[in-house]
Amino acid sequence: MKTIKFFAFVLFVLLIPFSFFLIDRASHPHHISIATGSVEGAYYLYASEYRKLLAKEDVELRIVPTEGSLEALEKLRRGEVDFALMQSGFQYRGADAKSPLYALANVAYEPVWIFYHGLEAEELDDFMGERVALGTPGSGIYSVAKLLLNARGVDRNNTKLLPEGNHEAALALEKGTIDAMFYIASVDAKPVQKLLHTEGIKLFDFLHAASYRQYFLKRGEDFQVVTLEKGGFDLPADIPSFRHTLLAKSTVLMTRYADNEIVRLMMKTVRQVHQKAGIFAKEGTFPNSAGLGALLHPAAERYFQQPTNFFEENFDFWSAQSLTKLNKFTLLILLPLITVFAFFVEVIQPTRHWYSRRKVIRWYDKVNEIDTDIDKLTPEEAQARKEELQQVLERVRQQEDIPAIHMEEFYTLQNQIVNILDDLQKRIESKAKG
Repeated sequence: MKTIKFFAFVLFVLLIPFSFFLIDRASHPHHISIATGSVEGAYYLYASEYRKLLAKEDVELRIVPTEGSLEALEKLRRGEVDFALMQSGFQYRGADAKSPLYALANVAYEPVWIFYHGLEAEELDDFMGERVALGTPGSGIYSVAKLLLNARGVDRNNTKLLPEGNHEAALALEKGTIDAMFYIASVDAKPVQKLLHTEGIKLFDFLHAASYRQYFLKRGEDFQVVTLEKGGFDLPADIPSFRHTLLAKSTVLMTRYADNEIVRLMMKTVRQVHQKAGIFAKEGTFPNSAGLGALLHPAAERYFQQPTNFFEENFDFWSAQSLTKLNKFTLLILLPLITVFAFFVEVIQPTRHWYSRRKVIRWYDKVNEIDTDIDKLTPEEAQARKEELQQVLERVRQQEDIPAIHMEEFYTLQNQIVNILDDLQKRIESKAKG
């Protein structure tokens, strides 16, 4: 019994947990992919930062550039990528209840930059009749630009709206072949930096940004209001030369198939990249779940509730996840098994042994009763005792559930019965001769 307990201890306390940990620790995903915008945009820069951090956790991130949020959304929906960075609002397009897309978090603000030259523009309808680049169809800025202009009565019937990409539009604006261009990007995007420093090109100031936000909120479109202070971009050069109010969209990180652990790792990575203060956000503003609603991934929701735990604070990420699962496995499966085993060893098995030994003792009592005063028996009595004892021996030999601990007594009992049967036979024969 001591040997059984020792091996049970090794199995339940050491071998099973250690094997579980090693197997689970080695089975995490090693390759994931993310769709971004163009290689010149902020999304690609964000993803490049993610890639560096994920490499430290033994995960390789493949970055897939796209023409914009619409293409990234389609790649995610078709399962061509694991994650996608896109403009807020796109995650609701073509929602499918059978294969829903999930948002992890808002990760940044992206202002709506409207650069122009050669005219004075205080309202969007001042661009009516001009040549305005909206961006490529399918990009986030294309749909936003049309939305904003149409709200002020500017459309293809009265204005030349051009589907030109950001790079081409910036060059055309510098050359004067277009009058204005729309662009959505972070303040660090190269086209934004270049255009802000280009003489003669102005940045549109949304004087009534709050009104735009309220107007579109009623229509299910969420804009944020941000401020670029005078000289806030380049203080020595005094760029911009006065305070600007801008509308902004949020950048959303989306997924479809990613499991809970890789989602949690992405959330930790996103926090490292985006939690620091930026021009338009205070420290700790991002990541957040504002406005994501029912689309929020369950693992992301748990992360917002508990960004870290004991295991993650003391071990590497994947070891921490394996230890967390091992903890649940121990509580839900291993402990009940140990309890059942202990009950069997300490209660069931001793009870079974007691019951088996009691049967052997009862047979001994019966045999001893027959063995009493053999020399005084008549031939008829000896014959009756012999038949009775033969029946006992047959029942004893039919027993198959005698524990090993009682086998010695069991075989001794059978030998004793055989010896008594010999004595009874001799008694019968001696009486017959007499």
